[in-house]
Amino acid sequence: MKTLQNYAQKLSVSALFACLLFLVLATGCNKDDSDSEELKLSSDTLYFYGPGSQELTLSTNSSSTCSFQFIDIPYDVQVNPESGRIEEGETVSVNVTSYQNYSYGIHSEELLIRSSFGRKSVTLLMFPEQYTLYSLPEMILFPGQSTSEKLIIKNEGDLSFHYSITTSTDHIHLSSTNGSVAVGKQAEIRVNIDKEDLMSATVDPEIYVTINNETTTIPIAFERKQILTKDVIDAEYSKTKNIMVYVAADRTLNIYHVDTKTTDAVSLSYIPTCVSISLDGTKAVVGHDAHITYIDLETKQILTENSISCYALDIVLGPNGWAYAFPKRDQWEHIRCIDVTIPNSIEQFHIGNTIYAGAVAKLHPSGKYIYDAENGISSMSIEKFDIQNGAASYLYYLSYSYSAGGDLWFSESGDRIFAKNGNVFKSSEIQELDLMYNGKITLESGSYYSPSIKYLDHLELNKSLYIISKGDSYDDPNKPFVYVFDSDNLIFKSKKPLEPYYVTDSYGESNLYPSEPYFVFANSNGKEIYVLTKAVGSGMIHEWAIQTLNLD
Repeated sequence: MKTLQNYAQKLSVSALFACLLFLVLATGCNKDDSDSEELKLSSDTLYFYGPGSQELTLSTNSSSTCSFQFIDIPYDVQVNPESGRIEEGETVSVNVTSYQNYSYGIHSEELLIRSSFGRKSVTLLMFPEQYTLYSLPEMILFPGQSTSEKLIIKNEGDLSFHYSITTSTDHIHLSSTNGSVAVGKQAEIRVNIDKEDLMSATVDPEIYVTINNETTTIPIAFERKQILTKDVIDAEYSKTKNIMVYVAADRTLNIYHVDTKTTDAVSLSYIPTCVSISLDGTKAVVGHDAHITYIDLETKQILTENSISCYALDIVLGPNGWAYAFPKRDQWEHIRCIDVTIPNSIEQFHIGNTIYAGAVAKLHPSGKYIYDAENGISSMSIEKFDIQNGAASYLYYLSYSYSAGGDLWFSESGDRIFAKNGNVFKSSEIQELDLMYNGKITLESGSYYSPSIKYLDHLELNKSLYIISKGDSYDDPNKPFVYVFDSDNLIFKSKKPLEPYYVTDSYGESNLYPSEPYFVFANSNGKEIYVLTKAVGSGMIHEWAIQTLNLD
């Protein structure tokens, strides 16, 4: 019992001593904070009034160094530096940047810092100031035949604002030229255009919107091209008559008058596969599967319909009234030659060496010869035929040292041949001088593939070749440009972009789709070129169009 009492007394004394020691230590800390080891901050709260930066200073009252690291940083905040070391008696400046632009209310974020002396946090308070914020369209599109669209100005800020609008031309008419937009509201201005006048205007159609002394330019885009309601199969152009003739899948031959932009259509009995115009521009022949149709382009009348024994992949109309059809199928074949001026005329095979099916051909400007370009065989050569006696007569072919690549076109005078693969050859009535290599057209390429020529037209008046280029690889669409080369030295001069297609989706939004060109023709006056294009991947019902490009 006595032993227990002594133990209790000793315990009470020990507890009392511990309490006294705690009080002494606590009193000592309160008297002098400067002696404690602690990470010190210039502020425990940073204030932001919109996006911006604030400086935070780190230091320590210890005589030792201190390491630090920001371990919790909000996603819209950047800290620089995020970690470091504070040497004895020094300070470190940290740049804290907020990228958030809150539109209303007070927002709070936290920065957490870990150091050698423990953890601390910094509060970031965002007090957004009132500001003007608005949205405008990047472009106003007038798809199809539309001449009236809306310009919408949205107020997305905290302050109402005033706007004023001007235009680059009198051919743009606005329902309002000035006004105010309250917070959370929008202004709708009706924009009407004189499309026909704008097509010939010398200035770009633009709208200028001024808000708070800042002016935004909004370009106007509209359909300049002439949309066709037909699917084009083949086309040719007569510089003599300045008409474009194209055949379409709806069994029509169409005569497009470039001066009036009007079209005459002739109904055909069979689905067309190809077309050819006479040198004087007054007649045309249309190839079909097992038929040829002969048409007067001035009276728009069918003159004859004759049968042939092949599917006509390509066709040539000579000045002698004969048509020459090149077969699509089989292998070694003959040109079907027929006098289309005579009803129920009997076809004849060409005289001499056979040709390979799939060849395409052009009439020499002299009207005396046909040159064809082989397809489907390794040589891809050029062959020449004399047509002065009616049925074509085989003469000779291009040396296998060179290739044509599968198609060809003539210069206006007929003294040069431009091949699909870019090779250029001389043309002459003297065999030793005919088909001599004469240079190469180098097309723009974005890959190791060599693009080829899809179509070409020459205009001696401008000393220019107008070229449509196939894509860089086999599956690529034709490039949405017309490339212009000097016809004398074959040097590249320029490329002319084609107008995209404006397609409105189910949400009322206008989307742009590139134009894929297939045929290009130069007007004899040297002022315009005409391009038959198709919408790439648009899903439009009517994909084809005629685009007129001004050469001035």
